[in-house]
Amino acid sequence: MLDCQLIQTSMSQFSRCERTDAGFMVATHCLYPSFEAVSVFVVGYGDGFIVHDSGRAAHVAWKHGFDDRAFKNAAQNITKEYGCSSDKGQISCQVPSSEWLWSAISTVANASADTVRTLLRKPQKASERNIIRQTKNLLDSSVWRAKTVLNEPVPGQSGKVHTFDLAVHSNDDLTLVDEVTSHPNSIAAKYLAFSDVATRPGIHKYALYDGELASEDKVLLSNVADLLDFGAVERSGGQVLLQ
Repeated sequence: MLDCQLIQTSMSQFSRCERTDAGFMVATHCLYPSFEAVSVFVVGYGDGFIVHDSGRAAHVAWKHGFDDRAFKNAAQNITKEYGCSSDKGQISCQVPSSEWLWSAISTVANASADTVRTLLRKPQKASERNIIRQTKNLLDSSVWRAKTVLNEPVPGQSGKVHTFDLAVHSNDDLTLVDEVTSHPNSIAAKYLAFSDVATRPGIHKYALYDGELASEDKVLLSNVADLLDFGAVERSGGQVLLQ
């Protein structure tokens, strides 16, 4: 039977409060686009309080492939509308007394959720998608059981050590992945790294891109590595990188 008691019982899960290292965690009614409830954290500050999201919005944005710069830009715009602030990936609001506490909790929760929602609504530019991190996440969560390492140092034939964005170790094979963009400096740097690492059985090299590359850049890079559109990685769940 529908009554207020039933509704209040259903809503009670959102009124939990528990002590954590980040402050008193309060679960709210706000939801991220993934339908995960937004939790905020309350800490004392003088006679007042600071309410923050402990970087939860930044983490959700990262899981959707947005880099720190994209999140920072979105958070600054959204938090300004809500009268909050954003610093080092954390959204927060300061209030002078307990009378303002519930308002601050609601405000931070909404700002945190809206920041992620705003990012997901806008078309992603290649520079805003952390395709290396997304590729690693795909492989780490797949059934392929490959070992992935970010920023892998690999010595070249010249003796110079090149740091590749992602290394994938599978069986006895090593796959080296570098993200390339249309910027001339990116093309030149990646070409140098790929060309300096010895080509031999068991080593595979991929120039990963998202968006458009000039035809001449594709021709140049194809001499030292296999070109791979990030879309192919997504569609295959990362398997395309495994030999």
